[in-house]
Amino acid sequence: MGEQKRPTLYDVARLAGVSHMTVSRVVRGGLRVSSGTKERVEEAIRSLGYRPDPALSALAAYRERRARRHGSVLGYLLCDTDEYGLAVLAGARAEAERLGYSIEAQKLPGQAAGRRRLARIWFHRGVQGVLLGSSQAPLDLEGWEWTSFAPVSLGALAHHPAMNSVAMDYFDGVMKSADWLARRGSQRIGFAVDSALESRTGHRWRGAYAASAAGRAGIPPYEGRVDDSAALRRWQRRHQIDGVLTIHADAWRALSGDVPGFAFLNAYECPPGVPRITSAPSDIGGEGVRLVHHQLLAGELGLPAESKTLSLQGKLVV
Repeated sequence: MGEQKRPTLYDVARLAGVSHMTVSRVVRGGLRVSSGTKERVEEAIRSLGYRPDPALSALAAYRERRARRHGSVLGYLLCDTDEYGLAVLAGARAEAERLGYSIEAQKLPGQAAGRRRLARIWFHRGVQGVLLGSSQAPLDLEGWEWTSFAPVSLGALAHHPAMNSVAMDYFDGVMKSADWLARRGSQRIGFAVDSALESRTGHRWRGAYAASAAGRAGIPPYEGRVDDSAALRRWQRRHQIDGVLTIHADAWRALSGDVPGFAFLNAYECPPGVPRITSAPSDIGGEGVRLVHHQLLAGELGLPAESKTLSLQGKLVV
């Protein structure tokens, strides 16, 4: 007796009374298929004992991705419009263009009703990839229906609900910088970063400082205004600081005459020749687009069961 013929996708489609493309969508996760149709297809699959051919499934997915990628639009929820936030957006735009997408940036609506409305508009226009721009505070994104979108947040802050994200490895930057200062002879290293800017790291800068040998020396982070030279000098003298971790040119101007060691945790205001961590915010935007792109290729819509963060390590330039 010959081997029984393996059921095909077309057999399932005939039994369920739908097109073979509908069956294909259900097999790949039920994207944009009504619950009733999905149930009929799944019943036909069980009845026939259908199993997808891995090689044919991969080929079909590849063809569909190529057909839909060119000219696709990614949504960008704009939170901050300062220099940093716009640099992240610029990096996202550049990488999106390279991959064949365009970006539509919309200010994140402040109310749940506005978010629901924008989500509906993007859904009906075929937008699936969504990037949440950098923010100075954690956000509660109530009102957004995520099941039809592939979301990625940009920055270290933990938003609700949790989604995959891209951020600089701020912890690593502090540890590298503090270690370099210590090897150069600094024994009492202080930390002076504006609290509002430090909070964008999810307090990873402060956490790394506290965990480092420098932080364990008991020197409290500077809490005042970074443009208050007199207060900075009092802090430096009180704690006999001989090395400083900062991102502010004001701190360098106020203290460089008395402090032999400085390391900047980013390059924005870093004076020429001062050691610094180089990590461009545009890289966050670019990596975010790549992560969304991979999620779309894999058909991974909705929030992940376990969110992950892609951390980009900076380089210490001496």
